[in-house]
Amino acid sequence: MLGWLACTCAALAQPSTAAHTIAPAEQAARDNDRVEILRQELRKSEALLETLARRKAERLAASDSSAVTETEEQHARTLADIAGLKRELASAMRTTTPTTAQTPAWGAGKPATERSRAPKASAAPPWWDVYGKGRRADPATPISLAPPSGGIPRPVSAR
Repeated sequence: MLGWLACTCAALAQPSTAAHTIAPAEQAARDNDRVEILRQELRKSEALLETLARRKAERLAASDSSAVTETEEQHARTLADIAGLKRELASAMRTTTPTTAQTPAWGAGKPATERSRAPKASAAPPWWDVYGKGRRADPATPISLAPPSGGIPRPVSAR
């Protein structure tokens, strides 16, 4: 009995990679289906948003404040749903972009002259520059150490 259990556990522990591999064409079809479903859901939510706007106007005309509040809450939820669907759709569109050839980012497929003309990426700002502004190469207003025009420099008092 114990031997059978050990063999069963050993067999289950070894993953079968062939069963979990999905053909690229099938994955592309699944991705396309996912994008289409997301677009349908987005259209439904946008239509619901228009319906809710009309419903709110009807409820306001009927002076039904509780129904207006309920409609506004549903409107807020629908707006959140639309925002989520748009994020998910953008994510799905990024993952479904065709990657037929795996070329390095530095442009191995381009001739050397095209690679040299590519714009250089600016260096990352220092870690302490939280706003990413960096230091200006030339200050906005020049600082002059010359005395003011008009004559004698005035002494600075400590008062």
